[in-house]
This record gives sequence, C-alpha cells and structure tokens, in this order.
Amino acid sequence: MVNRGTRRPTLMSKKSSKKPPKSFRAFRKYLVRRRPRAGKKKIRARKEGRPRRAPAKKREKPIKKKHLRARVPSTEAAAPVLGTPLQMMLRAASFAARKHMGQKRADGVTPYFSHVARVAFILSHVFGVRDERLLAAAFLHDTVEDTATDYDEIEAEFGGSVADMVVLLTKNNMLPKPKREREYEQRLRSAPESVKIAKMADLFDNLSDRVTSIKILKTTATAERLLKAFGPSLRTVVGRSAHVKTSLLLRKIKRVQDATAGRLAT
Repeated sequence: MVNRGTRRPTLMSKKSSKKPPKSFRAFRKYLVRRRPRAGKKKIRARKEGRPRRAPAKKREKPIKKKHLRARVPSTEAAAPVLGTPLQMMLRAASFAARKHMGQKRADGVTPYFSHVARVAFILSHVFGVRDERLLAAAFLHDTVEDTATDYDEIEAEFGGSVADMVVLLTKNNMLPKPKREREYEQRLRSAPESVKIAKMADLFDNLSDRVTSIKILKTTATAERLLKAFGPSLRTVVGRSAHVKTSLLLRKIKRVQDATAGRLAT
C-alpha cells in the first residue's frame, strides 16, 4: 500500500506560499513603485475609444490647529527671536513678494517684485545706503499704490517711519492722471532727503529697464525734472553721490537717443 502522506519538496515543486516578514514588506513598499491598475470600466472605455473623464477636484482638508503655526511665514515667525534691524529689511522683502504676487512688469513676463528688489539693490550696492528702514521702504514703496495694502498695515508691521516714507513715494490714485503726477512731484520736492534718495534709486532702475521701451521718453523727461529739483537740496555725501550716478546714467541714455535720432534723420 502506497503511503499518501505529505510529499517531500523537490526542485520542481511549487514555491512556498509563505509570506515574507513584515519588515521586508515595509522596506519593499518604499523601494518599489506600484502603479494602481485601471478598473474594468476604464479598460472597457479605452477599448471602445470613449473620451476619458476629467479627474475630480480634491477637496481641501480643513487646517488643524497644530498646522496653523507652520503656515506663518518664516521671516515673521523669526521676528520675535531675531529682532534686529536687518530682520526688518528681510521681512519687508517677504511682505512685498507676497503682496506683488501675480503682478508683471510692462513686458508681461518679468514678475513685478523684481523692480522693488532692484531698487533696494541699487540703494545698497550702487548708492551705498546702510539704513535698514530706508531699504525696507524701498521694498515696500509700491505696495500701497499697486496692491490692497494700506498705511495702517505697514505701520503695524514695520513702524511709522517706514510707513511715512512709503506714503511719500506713493502716487494718489484718487486724482486724475495729470494732476496726480504734478501733486506727486511737488510732494517729492519737499520730502526728506532719504525719500529723495529712494526715488533716485527708483529712477535709476526705470531708466535701466526701459532703455529699449517706448516708455523711455517719458521716463527720461521725469528723471530730468526731478534730478533738477533734487540737486540744490541734497546735503549728505550719499545723496550727492546718488544724484551724480543717476545723472550720469540719464546723460548716457540721452546721448544714445540723440545718436539714434541722427541716424534715422539721415
């Protein structure tokens, strides 16, 4: 009689159905990328050539209290710990980047924040300004004019001195355009020297950025008027140096314009 007990495993026998240990399965889960297989309905729709449905939009999960702290911008979270003047300038850069988000320069491609960042760069690296409040105002100088920011918000974040400088650099959009420009230039003529230096950095950047634009004619005319008005009232070395450098750039651009006009005339 043949013994029909358990057979001994041979080389041709089936593989053991024993699962690998749990630790190995967890490790393999991170190493192997598994793509979910399409269901029967999706496979049938592809065979029949029917168009695919657009994926449903995922609903945003409500923010839990423990995650609210992570949503606070890093520079604002670090302000109580690192309460130095340099942190004010860094917070102003982050504040301006958020406020100008989505805005573009006249070319329709360059983010608008690049303009305020360049103005602050010109103040510090070209004009040699070291006043952190003035550099913060340079980052913020277009927030009231071009965004929904108001004076109280800037005063609460950066103090009254920075908010006052930003207001002096802001055009009054409630006035008609010709009157708005006249009122703005009159206000700049009587402004403190630090505000005039910030405006010269703004002119320096606009002149550099609009050399090949049709707006350069209006920009050079505005720069010429303001530099002529600012000249006699500048008392500090930084102010005079900023006036000289901006005037040299303006003369260089006007020489190029005159040479171009002469070639076109001939």
